[in-house]
Amino acid sequence: MAHDAGYLLGMAIGFAVVPYFVLYLVYLLVTRRMIRIPLLLGGLVAAAGLTFLLFLAAGAWLGEDLAKTPVPMFGGVIIAGAVISLLGRWKGLPTQHGE
Repeated sequence: MAHDAGYLLGMAIGFAVVPYFVLYLVYLLVTRRMIRIPLLLGGLVAAAGLTFLLFLAAGAWLGEDLAKTPVPMFGGVIIAGAVISLLGRWKGLPTQHGE
C-alpha cells in the first residue's frame, strides 16, 4: 500500500495541511508578519507537493513500514515550517500592530 500514489498523496495532504495552518498562526503571532491569501494557498500546495515527493522517496526506501515510522509526521511538519518561513521572509507584510 505504501507504493500507491493515491495513498501517499492522501498522507501528504493529511500530514502537511494541518501543521501548515497551525505553524502559520504561530508565525503570525510571533513575528507579526502576515502572508497574502493567494501566496498562503500556493505555499500550501507547494508544501503538500513537497511532502508527497518526500513520501515517494521514503516509500521506495522503507516500503510498507513507512506508516509505522515518524517520517510522515515529522516530514510534513518540517516541510510546512520551511515553506511558511520562506514565504514570510520573502513576501511577508507587517501587520498594523507589528509596525
